[in-house]
Amino acid sequence: MIFLLFVYTSCAVVLPIVLIVYWKLIRPAKRLHDAFRSQGVPGEPFVPIIGQLLEMNRSRANDQYMDYYEELVKKHGNIFLHGFGPLVRLIVLEPDMLADVLGRSHAQNYSKTALNSNVFKPIIGTHDLLVSEGIEHERARKMLNPAFHAINLQSMVSIMVDQTRKVIDELFASTNSTSVNLQTELNALTLSIIASCAFGKGFETIGNARDIVNRAFTVLLQAVEYRTMRMVNQIPVLALLPFWQKHIVDEGTRETTEFSC
Repeated sequence: MIFLLFVYTSCAVVLPIVLIVYWKLIRPAKRLHDAFRSQGVPGEPFVPIIGQLLEMNRSRANDQYMDYYEELVKKHGNIFLHGFGPLVRLIVLEPDMLADVLGRSHAQNYSKTALNSNVFKPIIGTHDLLVSEGIEHERARKMLNPAFHAINLQSMVSIMVDQTRKVIDELFASTNSTSVNLQTELNALTLSIIASCAFGKGFETIGNARDIVNRAFTVLLQAVEYRTMRMVNQIPVLALLPFWQKHIVDEGTRETTEFSC
């Protein structure tokens, strides 16, 4: 009797969960995958829930991430389907199609995914060019356009050269260590160039800048990548739970916000 009660209770709990997972995650992805395949779009086979994440993680662990995608291009061409966890992605490398997606004439036909916001929000916030949409995105583009005018770019060359020369001199002068974390140094160089070009502010005037940059663009980025490659960011409920390096993301976001202010 107790065993039957346990079985019935388990079924009553598990069955609704299975149905919700199928209806919310598997069914929409399978329909989208089949719709593209019926139009002749090639791609990797449909794998529920995990997609091609196992192959992606394996290639990433072997430092063959780009090789993995190059093999997919050789196999399927410049347009193909790919499973990123429970999401079906259409990979487009065709120049004419990329121009249609990135151009302004058909911008209303495309929208950014929730995953895009989940990945970039902890690092750069929501009110920026990469994450925003609609009127806010148009405003961000108009604000950035003058900075990339040819005359303005030419005026920045001397700043870039000076900041780069300064970093090189510091690296040669630091003989106390036999190794150098180039990622941290290059992140710091990038910030110093941006700050000097945009605000005329020297990087050395920003307190604890190197430590903050290291966390924002190294530790934080690694935590976001860790969560994304394990389908945490793809599933909203999991993304809110205080696990899977969530504390690193929250702390890095707070420090980045305080630093930018």
